[in-house]
Amino acid sequence: MKSTCSWFCKTRFLCGLGLLLAAVSGLSCAADRASPATYTNPILALDQGGGADPDVILFNDTYYFYSTNPGNNVFISTDLVHWKKGPQVLPDEFKGVWAPEVYRHPEDGKFYLYYTRKYKIGVAVADRPDALFKDLGLLAIDGIDADLFRDDDGRLYLYFTNTPTFTMYCVPLKSPTETGGPVTRCFEISQDWEKHSFPINEGPWLLKHDGRYYLLYSGSDGQSIYYAVGYATAPTPLGPFTKYAHNPVFQNLAKVHGAGHGSVIRDRAGQLWHLYAQKTDTREGWDRDICLDPVSFDEHGLFSGTPTRGLAQPVPVCDPSLAWSPDFHPRGAVFSPSVSVALTSNTAGAEIRYTLNGSDPTESSPRYDQPFTLTKSVTVKARAFKSGLKTSAVSVARFTLTSDPLPANPSPNAPPGHPPFEVFPQPVLNWQPSARKPQE
Repeated sequence: MKSTCSWFCKTRFLCGLGLLLAAVSGLSCAADRASPATYTNPILALDQGGGADPDVILFNDTYYFYSTNPGNNVFISTDLVHWKKGPQVLPDEFKGVWAPEVYRHPEDGKFYLYYTRKYKIGVAVADRPDALFKDLGLLAIDGIDADLFRDDDGRLYLYFTNTPTFTMYCVPLKSPTETGGPVTRCFEISQDWEKHSFPINEGPWLLKHDGRYYLLYSGSDGQSIYYAVGYATAPTPLGPFTKYAHNPVFQNLAKVHGAGHGSVIRDRAGQLWHLYAQKTDTREGWDRDICLDPVSFDEHGLFSGTPTRGLAQPVPVCDPSLAWSPDFHPRGAVFSPSVSVALTSNTAGAEIRYTLNGSDPTESSPRYDQPFTLTKSVTVKARAFKSGLKTSAVSVARFTLTSDPLPANPSPNAPPGHPPFEVFPQPVLNWQPSARKPQE
């Protein structure tokens, strides 16, 4: 997984993941007025040091990505295409850390970096996204590729892969640095595409769309051309998860190899973008470029995208004269008997107009001034208006009334149970191995 971070507080909070949005056309990005209206992959080649496993957040109209790279540097952009190498964000002794992921907590304004080091999941903290993070200690052993998700109710969930079985787990959190329960197995290796060269499920990234949870993950050996992305869906953050039958959805093509382990963010128009790594060629190994491609949900809720290389396509919409498309809280829902809906925009002072009849909002549509209650299935559309700015793109979210019993969402204060790995209530510094017998 936030301007101040109000949505993608990965901040996934910030990512209007429940949005199906108006397409972008002809708007140039903010950072460089002379930049063309198209771009091609890779956006950061191997020799530019972007590394792999990129995690992207938005903060104060600026994008930051953290990755597996030799210098533990953050990369900074205002348009998602042109990136500048920023400061080192982890101390020298943390060289060799991989798959760092950053979350901004709205309650204290601090940034929390979840890292993998020697097959252990730890957490560090900083006051700024480009500062040197202070290590707080380890949260779980053994595991890799931590992903933190904040739900609409404020609850936090940490997803990662338990090794050596490469099984996906979720650990609910009481706070950014305190684990809870119940620790839940999401899924294990099961589909043929996950087993090329070496069987793996890794690189989780949770999205929420129209009230449903989508856990993206990568499968097969990351050094091979078969590395790809699939997803599983669930009615709650803890499952039960069902893998999409037609995985992978983002995979090896004629000119694209080993596309996987990335993150998803949106631009000002609400379009979702997948920032991820591709192999530089077909040879086995870890040489990878950073790439960017649009992804989307169709009317049936199916997630998809196509990795590209060398193909010119429209840039993300990052024009600062355009109002940010509104965000929904919750990001769509399946509910019974009612649900309260709130609307916000990253554009401070914007006026939001919305409709419940399927039409696109105009300046004469109902004005949003407080949360409203829905008692029937409806598609809500919203748009932001502000004097001196271009009107935002239309945001869309679906809310579905159901007569079926809704699954319970267990408390993060529940006991953790007995997962086949260690989970610490709070970060542990100077951890030393002890005699332990993992439980199945």
